[in-house]
Order: sequence, then structure tokens, then C-alpha cells
Amino acid sequence: MDAQATGDPGGGQPWGPHNTVTVVDPSPVNWLSITWNTMEEANRVDHDGIGQPSLAESWRWLDGETLELTMREAVYQDGEPFNAAMFKLGFDKVQEWTNPHPPGAFLNFARDVTCEAVDDRTVRMRFPGGDSAALMKLRGMHLPSTRFWNEWGFVDPKTGSAEGHW
Repeated sequence: MDAQATGDPGGGQPWGPHNTVTVVDPSPVNWLSITWNTMEEANRVDHDGIGQPSLAESWRWLDGETLELTMREAVYQDGEPFNAAMFKLGFDKVQEWTNPHPPGAFLNFARDVTCEAVDDRTVRMRFPGGDSAALMKLRGMHLPSTRFWNEWGFVDPKTGSAEGHW
């Protein structure tokens, strides 16, 4: 992958051409490198495969069907604050797609899963019937700012869809 980045050490604007990353990579799986190196997720895994908090500060199962996540206080690169509503926005956007995860449907949340922003830092997800892979699936749920959803998104300009193309 060929990447080019420029920065403004003089304290310029928080976003714009002075800090744009341009990637030229013809690989059909280049989205893996791009998303996993430019976006955060609720959790990650360490080198031993153990789940670790990332944008989520912590999580706990309230019962066999309800997962509660406490989100960190964080700010996106463009200055927008991250909060529970941003998590819900990411969840809702991805749930609109038929098959949001190109590696396989096993990463998709079931259609009946719901997500609620309880307050600025708390998210509750309800999994009717349970989902033992929920935390693994959260590792693949990217949480970009509203600028991403409103201006860029994952839509393939050739097909006009995000289905399997990000």
C-alpha cells in the first residue's frame, strides 16, 4: 500500500488537505487496512486474542440478552466529540445494509438486535435470544464521526451501494 500524509505542525485547522491520507491500493481487501487503521471500534483484541476496551471503557452483560457498554470520553480527529449517540449512529447505519461485513455474515448483528444510547456514555444493546459472539462482532463495527457518514461513507461510486464494498 502506498500512503501519503501531510501534517500542519503550525496549529492549522483540525481537518483538511493539510492532514489528508491518500491511499493507492488496488487490492479488493484494501478496506481492511484502511478501516482498521483509520477508525476505532468499541473493543480490540490484544496479541493473545483477549478482548480489550478501546472506545468502550468497559462492558458487562446485565442478563443473557442485554449488553451494556460504558463509552470513553473521546474526540474525533475533526474535533467532534464521541459519545453513546455516535455509537448508536454507527450501529444504525450498518444495520441498514443487507450484508455489512464482506468477510462473512457471521460478523453481522441479527436484525432484531436493538441499540439504545441511555445517556452520553452508556449504550445498551439487546440481543433477543442472546449472542455469544457479540463482543467479537463489536470488534468489526467501526465508529466514524458524523462527517464520515454525511460526506464520505462506504458507498461504492460504481454501484451506489455499501453492500460488501467497504
